[in-house]
Amino acid sequence: MRLAFASNDRVFVSQHFGHCRNFVIVDINEETYGYAVVGMRKNDAPCNQGGHDEGTFEKSVLLISDCNVLFVLKAGNYAKQRLQLKGVQVLEKPGFIEDLIAEYIKYLKRPLFRRLRRREVIDDHPCFSAKAHNTKGRLHLPVSPVCNIQCRFCTRARNTDENRPGVAAGVLRPEEAAETVKKALELCPEISVVGIAGPGETLASGHALETFRKVHAAYPGLIKCLSTNGLELPGKAPELREAGVRAITITVNAASPAVLDKVVSWVKDGKDLLSAQLQGIRECSEAGMAVKVNTVLIPDVNDGHIAEIAKAVREAGAARHNIIPLIPQNEFKDTAPPTCEQIERARQEAGRYIEQFRHCKHCRADACGIPGIRDVTEALYQNRELETFSHG
Repeated sequence: MRLAFASNDRVFVSQHFGHCRNFVIVDINEETYGYAVVGMRKNDAPCNQGGHDEGTFEKSVLLISDCNVLFVLKAGNYAKQRLQLKGVQVLEKPGFIEDLIAEYIKYLKRPLFRRLRRREVIDDHPCFSAKAHNTKGRLHLPVSPVCNIQCRFCTRARNTDENRPGVAAGVLRPEEAAETVKKALELCPEISVVGIAGPGETLASGHALETFRKVHAAYPGLIKCLSTNGLELPGKAPELREAGVRAITITVNAASPAVLDKVVSWVKDGKDLLSAQLQGIRECSEAGMAVKVNTVLIPDVNDGHIAEIAKAVREAGAARHNIIPLIPQNEFKDTAPPTCEQIERARQEAGRYIEQFRHCKHCRADACGIPGIRDVTEALYQNRELETFSHG
């Protein structure tokens, strides 16, 4: 969480936005609620004698566009609108900066605030919200090279032809992530979410967390979203929040061991995948994250089991459920995908327990753009040689 204070002396908020010549920047750790002053940004005040210079005004807005909140003595309606478009909340509150920080931290600690923040994440996430699906963009960073389970329907591949999960043109190194986000935003300014969804399992290595830390430091205003099978999720919620993650998607394809055995052929170290998934959902939900569950609908395997999955994940704290049809591959290459009628029946059954998301596009692990509207993946990785990844 990053705050900006309109102040000339680093002590007291006493400036109008249009006349402010300095912004004090403060970062708050939302896990520990500790804070630090990270800098003073000099500003060329845009307002002069009742008018303002548009170019200078835009520079002032961009100067604090990475902040979540601006404390200021006063801001005009035009300034508020421009700042809100950048995701900056304007609070007109004079006072000592130390006192304002202490007051805001009390606000952050309220359970209601966490629920409101979770609602904001859902509403701005094109993979959680129907409203955001055609207006907001998402970037998937393919930084996770390996997996820790083997689903019988999954085949990970390196190519640029298929449009499905588990596929990417290659793997990015975590140190390339921030520059990739910068280029993606230039190509698609509507991007609201930076996600990691493979091409392997995001928590099977430390690459995803390292990437999120780097991206969150450079772009704290973007939603960070992690997709996982949930095996390594228990105990990770504090670390994920510290890295800026506010949305989690967990793939849950069974609610009983008997059905799970039909879907998954191997789990690392023989761990209990189902228990780990439900525990991970509970911990992430209690930490204030927005949690969505994906379920691959497989005819004659888990299609009669969907309501049980929906009930279990909702009781654990999930907020959304996304039922997606099987793409016939691997051991299920000869299995016919579910019909539209089967998918709709499953959604109706699950919808008795949890809200359904109906707009999934089976995105690649390196997808970029507005889902179903504009794809800039090819332009993003144009002329770049990406690393190969393991199929293990």
